[in-house]
Amino acid sequence: MSSILRRDFGSFHSSNVEELLNLTDDNFISLPIPFPLYDYENDFKISFGNIMKEKYFLLDNTYNFMNHGAFGCVLRQALEYSHSFQYYIEKQPLRFYDRELLPRLVDIIRKMARFLRCKTPKNVILVENVTFAWNSVIKSLNLNDKSHIFIMNTMYGAYKKLLHKICLETGAKFYEFIIEFPIDDINKLLDEMKLILKSSEFTHAFFDHISSNSPFILPINDLCYYCKQFNIICIIDGAHSLGSIDLHFDYEDDYLPDIYLTNCHKWFCAPKGVALLYIKSNTKLTIHSSIQSHGIHSGIHSEFIWTGLKDYTSFLALNECLRFWSFYDMNIIIKRNIQLAKDASDLLVNMWNTSKLTSDDISGPMRCIKLPFFDEDENFKYDHAEIIQNQLYHRFNIEVPIKVIHGNLYVRISAHIYNSIEQYEQLGHAIINIVRKRSQKEETNLLTYETN
Repeated sequence: MSSILRRDFGSFHSSNVEELLNLTDDNFISLPIPFPLYDYENDFKISFGNIMKEKYFLLDNTYNFMNHGAFGCVLRQALEYSHSFQYYIEKQPLRFYDRELLPRLVDIIRKMARFLRCKTPKNVILVENVTFAWNSVIKSLNLNDKSHIFIMNTMYGAYKKLLHKICLETGAKFYEFIIEFPIDDINKLLDEMKLILKSSEFTHAFFDHISSNSPFILPINDLCYYCKQFNIICIIDGAHSLGSIDLHFDYEDDYLPDIYLTNCHKWFCAPKGVALLYIKSNTKLTIHSSIQSHGIHSGIHSEFIWTGLKDYTSFLALNECLRFWSFYDMNIIIKRNIQLAKDASDLLVNMWNTSKLTSDDISGPMRCIKLPFFDEDENFKYDHAEIIQNQLYHRFNIEVPIKVIHGNLYVRISAHIYNSIEQYEQLGHAIINIVRKRSQKEETNLLTYETN
C-alpha cells in the first residue's frame, strides 16, 4: 500500500484520494484495523427485540423507545469501534492524520459504494450529515432568475427555509406541490405530480424519498425517469432511507437521480456525524463542498474528504456497521422491521378505532396512526401535540413523537431491531388513558358550568 500512496494536496503524505478511488479492487489494499474486532459469530444470530437491544444498543430500559426516526440509535459495537480508533489516534496523531486517515476514508467509500451497488466508488462522497450535503448541493446549483424549482410540501423544514432564502436572493421561481393526506392511491398522486412537472418549465425537482413528519415511500425511480424526459435535474432527500428500505443504485441511468442524500446515523445505526452524498456518474452538475480546504482543485472527493480537523472516527465506524448488517442480513432486518411497523399500526388502529396516514404498500418501518380524539371539529395545533407527547414521556416513560397533519393528531411510530409488539400495545393503552382523562375533565368542566 505504501508504494501506491503519495502526496497530492496539503501536507498529507497520503492524499492521492482520486487516484486511490480509481484503483481496481485487486489493486487497492486496505490498511489493517489496529485493534481486535467484535466477533458476531459468538452471538449465533440472537432474536430480534429485547435481547437484541441488550446486546447491541445502549438504550435505557426505563423508557419505551419508539422514536428511532428522530436521530437514530447507534450500535454499541460501532460506538466502541469509534472509541477504539480515538484511542489509537492519540497514540501517534501525526501517523494517523498524515499517513492513514485519507486511505482509510477511501476504503470506507469503496465499501459503501459496493454495498449500495454503485457503478463506481466515485459515486459516493462522505459527509457529516445530510444538512451539510444539502447546503453544499444547493449552493453549487448556481440558481438564478431563470431557475424554476419543484418541491413537495413534505420537504424537511430547514431545507425549505434555505431554498426560500436563495430564491429571494436570486429571483428563482418556486413551486410547492401540496400532498393531501391520508394517501390511499400512490399512482393517483404520481399522476398529479407528473402533470405539474410537465406543465411548467422546471429546471430542478426536489423529492423526499421518505418524508419525515408524514412518512411514506415515494417511488423515486419513476419520477427520476419522468424528470429526465424534460431535462429536469432530480435531487432526492433520502435521509431516512439507508437501513430502512432496500437502497441501491444499480438502475439504468435514466432512472437514477442526479443527487441523492442519506444519513448513516439513523436507520443504519452509525455513530452521529456521518452521511452519504451520491452523485450520478453522468450528471451535468458540478458540486463543491460548502467548506473549502486543502482539497480544492484536486477533485470533488478531495474537496469533501477533508474539511478541517475534526473527529473522523464516525466515518471509520461504518466499517463496523457493514459487518453487523452483513452478519444479520440487511434484507431480513428490513423486512422484519417493516412487518413489525405494520403489525403495530394495525394493533393501534384496532385499539383506537382510527386509521393510518398512508396505505401499507408505501409504508416502511416508520408510520403515522391517527389518535382517537373524539372531537373531529377541533383543529389541533402543535401545542396540543406537545402536551400529549409530554404526557407520554413524563407519565408513561414513552418516547414517541406526536404530529399535527391537516389539523389532526397522529403518533409517528418507528420499528427497529430492538423493538417488539408489546411496546406498541403499551403505547395504545397510554393514549386511551390520556383520552379518558381528557374526556372526564371536559365532563367535569361542563357539569360545573351547568351547576353555576
